[in-house]
Amino acid sequence: MVAAYVLLAVIIVGFFAGSASFVVWEIENELIDKRLSHAAEHWAADSYNPVLMQTIDLSFLRGTQIPQPLQHLAPGTHELRLNGRGLHVLIGEVKGERYAVVDDQSDFESIESSSYIALGIAFLGGIALAILIGRASANRVILPLTKLASAVQDGQQAGDLPGLDATDEIGVLARAIEDRTNQLSLALQRERWFTADVSHELRTPLTIMLGAAEVLTSRLRDRPDLLVMTERIRRNASDTAQQVGALLQLARAPESTDLCLVALRPLVERELERCQPLLRGKPLTLQFEAPDEVLVQAIPELVTIMVSNLIRNACQHTEQGTIRVRLTACQIVVEDSGTGLPEAVRARLFDRFVRGSENFTDGSGLGLSIVKRVAEHLGWTVRHDPAATGGSRFTLKFAAT
Repeated sequence: MVAAYVLLAVIIVGFFAGSASFVVWEIENELIDKRLSHAAEHWAADSYNPVLMQTIDLSFLRGTQIPQPLQHLAPGTHELRLNGRGLHVLIGEVKGERYAVVDDQSDFESIESSSYIALGIAFLGGIALAILIGRASANRVILPLTKLASAVQDGQQAGDLPGLDATDEIGVLARAIEDRTNQLSLALQRERWFTADVSHELRTPLTIMLGAAEVLTSRLRDRPDLLVMTERIRRNASDTAQQVGALLQLARAPESTDLCLVALRPLVERELERCQPLLRGKPLTLQFEAPDEVLVQAIPELVTIMVSNLIRNACQHTEQGTIRVRLTACQIVVEDSGTGLPEAVRARLFDRFVRGSENFTDGSGLGLSIVKRVAEHLGWTVRHDPAATGGSRFTLKFAAT
């Protein structure tokens, strides 16, 4: 706003200053240069009238009468200072003899200088006045808005926002922000309560399901046909228990989550072992490449969810070939030799309820969206790229500890 006022003042005052300068220049041209030319015409036409010339304060010099400083001037009108006086001189030549018409304009130049000084003072005064008005307007209009924006950005509690009691537009905006903040806070609190309650209530039945599946596995060792179904029940119950644990962790704010040092190599190996049953009947192998142990600050349950989802998806969508899992100091890469993903699916791959293939129905389409949400919760990043083998490559990037 201050800049706008200053720009306006520059335009207005500059326009008037330019106009005044043009007027002064025109006055000088009309009253001085043309008067000199007119007098020279009279002198050249032999109509020289000494009385008239004295009346208009002009001096006529010719031949040797022309002072030495003026003799080197070329024909035409000149403006110069001589002995502290401002002179306008017209040099001409008639019948081979040079002449000079001299007009002393010291008084006019003094008025001209005063005019330019006055214009400069007016210009600077206009700029100063624009700054004062702009700052006053900014303090009246912009400053309350800036304070309100800073309070919202700093996360100031609702009810303490500045401007709530104001009756102008700032007050309307502050009250609208407070109402919206209260609604969002209540919605977020309800979501956290719901997630925590659901996670807590599901733990008991899932624990019972896992226990029952283990009992059935021990009693049906002589029935391989039933062991497959028992293993499926156990695996799904275990996966659901992991997801419930992840939801419980995600219900907490990231800044209030307690991180611990997690060893990634045994965690990835454990998930690879758990996914071995998914390879039955497929000419498919799992390869794991890892350097020495990699330690990161994270939450074990959440890291397990991400790694498990990526490896399980690769096993389910790859019919033959190799699934490579690489662990480095800064990332985990899961690459398969499957058919890859259609172009239309890649753009929204991490959205909820999006499946990698329309022909694959054994899934809810939530796995990758949970992976992305967990990664963001931990401050990690997840990215998908087409693999060189034609399949998919998922990269979990983290900060090494």
